[in-house]
Amino acid sequence: MQDLELIALLCSKLCHDLVGPVSALGNGVEILDEEDDPEMRKQALELLSHSAELAANRLKFLRLAFGAAGGEGVPISLAEARMTARDFISEGRGELDWPLPDDGSGPALDKTSVKLLLNLILVANDAIPRGGQVRVTLAESTEGVDATVSAEGPAARLADGVEVAFDPDGAASQLNPRSAPARLATRLAQSIGRSITVSPGVEQVALSVELQSA
Repeated sequence: MQDLELIALLCSKLCHDLVGPVSALGNGVEILDEEDDPEMRKQALELLSHSAELAANRLKFLRLAFGAAGGEGVPISLAEARMTARDFISEGRGELDWPLPDDGSGPALDKTSVKLLLNLILVANDAIPRGGQVRVTLAESTEGVDATVSAEGPAARLADGVEVAFDPDGAASQLNPRSAPARLATRLAQSIGRSITVSPGVEQVALSVELQSA
């Protein structure tokens, strides 16, 4: 039952993140259907283009973070994950700081670890409602790859219920759509024998975990 509840909450989160650009697409089509003024039609086309790009960026990111991207056993490249996260965050008020080598390679991570990392990025992005920076640092270690995802900005803090969601023993009844990605990240971490450390601060929060090498 808990797994079904988590799936339902993740679906709610996905729908919440998509309803804005999809509704804007409908508004743009309505304007085109009713307006003959060239300037209004131009603005409607710009709205359609922008909204379609937003929807596509969100779908790409959430597909990698929540779904079975590429199929069972197919790896997700770190360069693809970084590009998708950058496009997802840049559409809002946030900014992604995730340096990678010039060739875009970075440490080799297994698929579960990449999905875990993306969910931490999603949680961090939700923690900066007034804008700010999401920073990703990866450092190879003898046991795998040490990862830290931090959020910094005005009034930066974890959304309600997120800290409980990061607790493997936290009550499922306290989960909500915004905290569901944190619980998914926790489940992914458990599946590779890892745990997530949450370090809140003043207008910042850091999420750390040891990821598994490919």
